[in-house]
Amino acid sequence: MPLCGDAAHVHSPFSGQGLNLGIGDAVNLGWKLAATVQGWAPEDLLDTYTSERHPIGAWVLDWTRAQVAVMRGDADSRALRDAATDFLGTRDGATYYVKRISGLWQRYDLGNGRPLVGMTMPNLRLDDGTWLSGRTHEGRALLVDLAGDDRLAALAKPYAGRLELVRGSSDGAGVNGLLVRPDGFVAWASAASDPAGLEVALTRWLGDGTGRCD
Repeated sequence: MPLCGDAAHVHSPFSGQGLNLGIGDAVNLGWKLAATVQGWAPEDLLDTYTSERHPIGAWVLDWTRAQVAVMRGDADSRALRDAATDFLGTRDGATYYVKRISGLWQRYDLGNGRPLVGMTMPNLRLDDGTWLSGRTHEGRALLVDLAGDDRLAALAKPYAGRLELVRGSSDGAGVNGLLVRPDGFVAWASAASDPAGLEVALTRWLGDGTGRCD
């Protein structure tokens, strides 16, 4: 199974986008392969690699083509480059460009219209002074309980070894609960004290809770 970046032969001339794409591909695929090897992956988990990463690879390829067009030495390209330079000289233009090349815009379509779902997790500061990003080093999924809801703990219990329960509070978080996949993308979020949809999300991404986890 080739990575999207390799398959598209993306060599972006600016900002290392091809490299960033390859890292994103590897992170997305890596945890899914590990889940498959360990025996707890849902049946179609590997299929989500293509559906999630191919659109991003296609976008980077188009972005690269646009950059190549700007660098050509003809009059049309010079005019286009001048227009792009003017755009990047504005705050909005520079912000847009940085977000696009950094990948912060990326959002997977996980079939849930709720805010945050499909996006990179917010790096929340917890009440114990730690940051949520610091909990990702073990490569496990995170179930973040910011409301002290024991129902979340009960749902997390069958997934011990592949899921870490994080409990605490975070000022201004705007959510009471998050399920974060091992690649750092939000798979479930709730702004109310209600775990509706969490069990479905757990099964979709972490299996039925009975598989082995070495």
